[in-house]
This record gives sequence, C-alpha cells and structure tokens, in this order.
Amino acid sequence: MCIALGIKPAGRREILGFWLFGAEGESSRNWEEVLKGLKRCGVQRVRIFTTDELPGLEEAIKKIFPEADWQLCVLHAVRDALNKSRNKDRDALAEDLKKIYRAEIREEAEEALRSLRERWETKAYALLAFLRHPKPIRWYLNTAYQLERVAKEVKRRPKVVEVFCGEGAAEKLLYLLSSQLDKTWGRAGLEGLRKSRWKATILVEHTKRYTMRHEKRLSDL
Repeated sequence: MCIALGIKPAGRREILGFWLFGAEGESSRNWEEVLKGLKRCGVQRVRIFTTDELPGLEEAIKKIFPEADWQLCVLHAVRDALNKSRNKDRDALAEDLKKIYRAEIREEAEEALRSLRERWETKAYALLAFLRHPKPIRWYLNTAYQLERVAKEVKRRPKVVEVFCGEGAAEKLLYLLSSQLDKTWGRAGLEGLRKSRWKATILVEHTKRYTMRHEKRLSDL
C-alpha cells in the first residue's frame, strides 16, 4: 500500500490518496498513474517529493513532475544501509551518514557524500535534495516521518477488523482514517512552513508489509 501526504504552503497537511497495488505490483507505469491521479485532483506543482526508494517511482516523478526535486527519505536510507552492513561496521557507517543530513550547507554535505561513497560504495545520490530548500523547513523534507502516525493507525485498525470482506472495505477504512486525520491537521499548520514562503511538498510512504492478498485479507501487520 502507498500513502501520499501533501504539505501546503501554509504548512497544512492533507492526505492526498492511498493505493492498494494488486498482482501487477510496483512499476513506473503504475506510479505514473498515481501521479497523474494527483494532478487530476488538483495538484499542479510540487517542489519536492520525499519517498522511500521504490522501483520506478523516481522515473515517474521526473516524467510527470519534471520540475520537482526527489528526496530519498534519510530515515529509511540509513536503516537500509545499516541493515545491509556488517555488525562491526554499523557504528562507523551511521556516523558517516549523519554527516550528510546534519550538514549546514550543500558543499559540506556533498563532501560528506563523496567520502561516504569512497569508503562504503553506497548509492546515496538522492540524499541531498532537501538542501536546496530554506534551512527552517529542511527538517520536514529529509524524511517521511510525518506519515509515521498514519502508518501506525493503518497497522492498528486491521488488527481490530481482522478480515475484510473485499478490497472496497479496506478502502473505506483508509478513507475514514484519512478524513479523521485531515480534520485534526486542519486546526494548525507546521510552524516552520507557516513562516516560510516555500511552496508545497509531497511525502510518499510505502510499506511493503501492507499488501492486499487475493483472498481479500490485509495481513502481516
């Protein structure tokens, strides 16, 4: 399942949509349809997408929103890199990764990135897009942490329901959850963004554990 969260110029957050991919799985074509759907719903310009590293998504963003930056979620990138590293290397790798996303200026981050590549041979080219944007709002851009609450709720609700009678039932539950969060978020915007002239962003959270099976269960949550 994929969830898209938009952040408007005044800092107001809004769930833009959710998608349950079937047997065809993820592909550039499917992501293009998702992004085209966002355009049909009124999303015309996006300054930056913050996403997990999903197959075909970067290419789809470049095609549908060519002026947008793409930021790989630092949190997921760090976790992925640490999980793939040897135990004895993890502390050193974590310190090298911190130098990138804690950098004050782009040049400092680029130097840390070059050092990381040379030492660890890590693919990390998409970690620096957030540095093109004003410093007060970078904290909102380099991770998809804003969706953590949504993900937790999506995990919790199906545990109560246990079995859905069909894909439509799962979609209704997600719609109701989205509506509740939109009402809560509508009361106040994010502080740094309210004071900034910066435009909108979209965060995309994808959780591979959330899959709609053929027997119409939402399981492994």
